[in-house]
Amino acid sequence: MGAHNRVGPASIVLIFLLTILGPVVNVSAQQGSCCSGEEFELFLKGDPDSGILTPFESETDEGDSRLVNQVLQPIEVGTWGVDWGIDGEYPAEDWEFNIHYEVQGAVGVNINITVEVRIGGSFYEGGTSGIEPYLTGEGDVQSVISVGSGDVREDDEVEVTLVVQLLGFNQPGDDSGVIFHWGSDDKSSSISVKLPLVEIEMKEASVSGNLVYFPILLSSGFDDRIWSSSSGTFEIQNIAVTDKPVATLVEGGVEVTFVWSLPEGVESGSFLAEFVLEPQNGLLISANMSHFIEAGEDDGGGGSWYPASEPLRTGGSGILVSIDADWDGNEVDKDISLEFDGSISQWMRWGLDNIGNSSLGSSSWWRNLNSYSNSVPDSDFNNKMVDSSELEALTGYLRGSNADLRSFLSNGLFIESESVIGIDPIELGPTEISIDLGGTSGFSSETITIKISTTYSVMEGDRQLLIETFAKSTAEDYWTEISVDARLRGSMLTDIGIVTASGVDYSHRRWIVLETLSVEGSDLDSEEAFRVEFVPTGNGLFSVLLGSGMMVLVLSLSIGLGMTMTRNRSRFPTMITVTALGALSFGIYFLGLPMQMVLGIVASSLLLVLPISLLSPKLRGGGGGHSNAPRVSCPSCGTSVAVESDVRPLRISCSGCNSVIRIEE
Repeated sequence: MGAHNRVGPASIVLIFLLTILGPVVNVSAQQGSCCSGEEFELFLKGDPDSGILTPFESETDEGDSRLVNQVLQPIEVGTWGVDWGIDGEYPAEDWEFNIHYEVQGAVGVNINITVEVRIGGSFYEGGTSGIEPYLTGEGDVQSVISVGSGDVREDDEVEVTLVVQLLGFNQPGDDSGVIFHWGSDDKSSSISVKLPLVEIEMKEASVSGNLVYFPILLSSGFDDRIWSSSSGTFEIQNIAVTDKPVATLVEGGVEVTFVWSLPEGVESGSFLAEFVLEPQNGLLISANMSHFIEAGEDDGGGGSWYPASEPLRTGGSGILVSIDADWDGNEVDKDISLEFDGSISQWMRWGLDNIGNSSLGSSSWWRNLNSYSNSVPDSDFNNKMVDSSELEALTGYLRGSNADLRSFLSNGLFIESESVIGIDPIELGPTEISIDLGGTSGFSSETITIKISTTYSVMEGDRQLLIETFAKSTAEDYWTEISVDARLRGSMLTDIGIVTASGVDYSHRRWIVLETLSVEGSDLDSEEAFRVEFVPTGNGLFSVLLGSGMMVLVLSLSIGLGMTMTRNRSRFPTMITVTALGALSFGIYFLGLPMQMVLGIVASSLLLVLPISLLSPKLRGGGGGHSNAPRVSCPSCGTSVAVESDVRPLRISCSGCNSVIRIEE
């Protein structure tokens, strides 16, 4: 499992193409601002009464809509706004408003709309003229707003309002109307603007051994979203740096620090650093700066480096949830492993080294561990590495209360605890927790493994959760790569019961002395729901051992009954029926289908033996022995009948039709 990489070869190719096809703003100096001179889109999203404007195309996912079916007076479709949060100027320009529409219940409609734009205290208006345009089917309707030059100040609100002034339907029906759509990938709506979006400041690099740290400050009114909701690349001498950067929230924006290793054998030199930010498709904001770097300087301390502020958890993290559970009919013993890397790994390593830090923000989860700061020696505090005392402080906190464990998973890692554990952590029995930082205790995005071993009781007949979608639904995407690997084992005298699953592949198998339920999934979509649960019946007859024994017993009875009833008849129909039903029952037994179905098929083999045996054709031989006596054919049915006596005349009975045959000679 690897964390989501923001930069890579594919990104370089994409940037090259967009450089040709889209607008590029290049800042050659150390500091530059963008994009008062370049046009970009503000996308509409959210509820029409309290909508949002966003420059990030990645934030348009779930759409909204509003139906307008008649206009007796002007109707406001929606208002969308954003606090801009950055000072700057904007030029006089025509801004184009674009919204997706769908005509329903009519051949077409004439429409007149007005679009109102407010920038701080300045107000502008535009719209369509008369009863134009004429709309049919589905498409986009545009309106141009002439905006004069002016200044936008920090905390000024940029607001857009759409008002329908007139609707004239052609051949309307009872449900005629116009539906306006916005906020989704396939039905996005936006307004093109020219406003200052972000200031990029490339700071001087710092060196720690052969590692070089390049901090870049992104100042905007969108805080950390200017980075987490955008894509970006960083290159040194035209070679992409693929290691995940560290993002920290600072006053006025977000600081993104890239880490680069000096090439082997290089002691010093001048290196060109280039940074490209892409908030939306086609909008490339770039900056570059030359750095003179000399190896051997160590201003990071101990060859390791930590950011001054708490790293952001957004920006890409991968997680693998592994579950190994045993079910004995009363309790579930469960071992849970959470393996994650990326931004959340950086956040956790930094937080462990800052236990007791009085400068932590009021919203920082690590403030919960301030009471454990006395257990951390002064020499371990903020020494740019995670010490054993700090790990013990966190594990002690998590073991101390199941409520604290739930808080850490939910508010720290943004994981729904019940979705992973199976029940509310408050109801857990004895619980053991361990944390493994992998191969490094320094600050990095390397994998961290948290293991939780616990036990809880299960009531027979109650629906039990093995695993379900666990990434918390938030405005930010914290988990960008999700994988699961879950195993549940039942004993030979218990049953896992009926398994139901959706959104993920699973395997349910029975092995006579063992029953297993396995779930595997990789690269799962954090927004797509999945769930796997089971319902143990508690009926011993449905266990893998007793159930298979019952199958063998009933099939043996079926074979015995069939053999008995077909002594003078063909056994082929009976045996093929019992064999087919037996093979079918063992097949669905192995595949984990409900045991009730398995035993029902086996029982049907016993019930079908009687009529099939009675309907089987009789054998053409009378007694079934191997006598050398002469034989005659029955004139009535053609059965071959042995003549065991030389007495004449002789009367013998036909075994085929019970008629009497008289032999004269």
